[in-house]
Amino acid sequence: MELRRVTVQNSPELDEIRAEYERLWTDMQQADATKAMRILERGRRKLSPPKLRLIERLKPLRSRLLWAIPLGTVTAIGASYAAFIWIALWVE
Repeated sequence: MELRRVTVQNSPELDEIRAEYERLWTDMQQADATKAMRILERGRRKLSPPKLRLIERLKPLRSRLLWAIPLGTVTAIGASYAAFIWIALWVE
């Protein structure tokens, strides 16, 4: 059994959807601008394909500094451990 997606354009509830959109637009004109932008962005995100949502959610992780700090920390810990072992063997 295949479920076929019905777009808004082909929906039998097109008029109800359009009326709800008009009510929402009217309410948003009276609301705080930042709140309205958050609502619109959230709605756009929910309507976008899952692949684009994942890419958008991972955007902050693409920063080089975000990866450099943990990698530098791991490298420093590893180097400290190796130096400790090397010095302990040298002293003995």
